[in-house]
Amino acid sequence: MSKLNDRRKEVSELSAGEAQNQVKELRLKLFQLRLQQQRGEVKNSRVFAQTRKDIARLLHRLTVLENEQ
Repeated sequence: MSKLNDRRKEVSELSAGEAQNQVKELRLKLFQLRLQQQRGEVKNSRVFAQTRKDIARLLHRLTVLENEQ
């Protein structure tokens, strides 16, 4: 399996609380990446897109869990 499929499977198995915690962590990571970019420390700009996509996956999971209730 690819890393993307592994990540999708991992997200689909999360509970609502775990997903919310990961969203907070990823948003903090994105903020820190922006600060590093301003200082010229970011070498791989692809990390921004990957982090945003992970946040979107988690938010989608939270929406699915809310609709199930």
